[in-house]
Amino acid sequence: MERIAFLFWLVTVSFYSSHAQAKHELDSLLNALPRIQDGPKRIDLLNNLASSYTLFSIDDAEKFATQAIGQSRETNYQKGLAEGYKTLGATYYVKGEHDKAIEYSYEALKLYESNDDKAGQSDVLNNMAMVFTARGEIDKAYDLSTKSLAWKREIGDSLGVANVILALSEIYMKKKLVDKGLEFGKEALKRYRLLNNNWGISHAMLQLGKMYHQLRNWPYASGYYYETIRTAAKANDHIQIIEGNNQLGKLYLEANRYDSSYRYLKKALELARQQNSKTNEMEASEYLARYFSAIDHLDSSLYYTREASVLDREIFDKQKSQQIATMQMLYEFEKKEQMLTLRDHQIQRQYLAIVGVTIILILVTLFGYKLYILNENNKHARKALQTLNLEINKLNEGLEEKVQARTEEIRMQNQKLVEYAFFTAHEVRGPLARILGLVELVKVKELNHEREEIISRLQVSANELDDIIRQVSRKLESNK
Repeated sequence: MERIAFLFWLVTVSFYSSHAQAKHELDSLLNALPRIQDGPKRIDLLNNLASSYTLFSIDDAEKFATQAIGQSRETNYQKGLAEGYKTLGATYYVKGEHDKAIEYSYEALKLYESNDDKAGQSDVLNNMAMVFTARGEIDKAYDLSTKSLAWKREIGDSLGVANVILALSEIYMKKKLVDKGLEFGKEALKRYRLLNNNWGISHAMLQLGKMYHQLRNWPYASGYYYETIRTAAKANDHIQIIEGNNQLGKLYLEANRYDSSYRYLKKALELARQQNSKTNEMEASEYLARYFSAIDHLDSSLYYTREASVLDREIFDKQKSQQIATMQMLYEFEKKEQMLTLRDHQIQRQYLAIVGVTIILILVTLFGYKLYILNENNKHARKALQTLNLEINKLNEGLEEKVQARTEEIRMQNQKLVEYAFFTAHEVRGPLARILGLVELVKVKELNHEREEIISRLQVSANELDDIIRQVSRKLESNK
């Protein structure tokens, strides 16, 4: 399990050159924690602690990851939340709770996708590929790893590329494509050597040893196991040393080289007890039980079988209690988050109410202002109408006077016309009567000898009538 945790740790934190340096870095992070009380910096620190503890203590890794998740939710810090989910997914994988590992890894992946963080996405994809590999869903694991590898190459993460290639090596081994697995394992080893990365080298060596072990190529397998132990010693990686000894003990057990098997299994057991690595201690005990069974030491076999059973129960109980504590903490965080969400909803409703009231007040104010403007306009209109009425009244008064004057003028003209008519009737009638009388005299034949005198008189009467008509015309012209 510790080796599995390391494989996760490869893709979640920066690589240290030695176990001592990693421990020193962990101590530095712990010392810095009390000085940073809240905010994104503290959350980042908690996530770094969780990632670092993945190598030393899964329980502590889970504890710090859970704290980071809780504080990230309270502050809505998406990056911190994604990192916490990623590490928490790793811890559940190490514990063998694959469903929860996938659940939290998917949560991390969604957050990384929303922030377009390809580095984070590629890390989570590789982690998920390892989970699906452990579940036996090899095709899905392969798809995730190849996608992770493409992104690692795109962003130029040399160490990340080596890590994913090593994971693909294990996938090919699970697919029974051992030759392809060996090819990828050797490629990963080559890249780790170029990076002068002893921890990566030791893990690539162990992977290659397991594949040759599967092919029952004892010389190559044992050679890679020896190199695993030697390189892990350079890196001060005690867990990897224990794993190498366990694998050598298993190999020699299968090869019926019991003395060598016992020597390496015993050493692995002692180192596991020194490092308080219960999982590796349980594995070594199981192999020792098989060893003593193979050489017919049934009492010793029974003893180590019981030891392995006790360790298995102890590990299970510890994981269960830690899981309960984690779930309780997550529940508290969920509860607090729900309360915060409820409060946010209340604040939002209050905000909407305030906005609504404000809008109503603004509308009322605008309506009132509009009424005020209309009232002022009405006042001005009334004043203008009054002024116009006064002017109209004045005009009406002047018009009445003008009408009266004009009426009087027309009356006077009519009076004059009457006078003219009367004048005409009397003045014109005299000459006209004479003219008519003279015309009758002309008709009398007996008066022919007097015709000239009649004509002369007719001419005089006509001229007189003409003068009268002229006088009337001049009077009419002067009165227009």
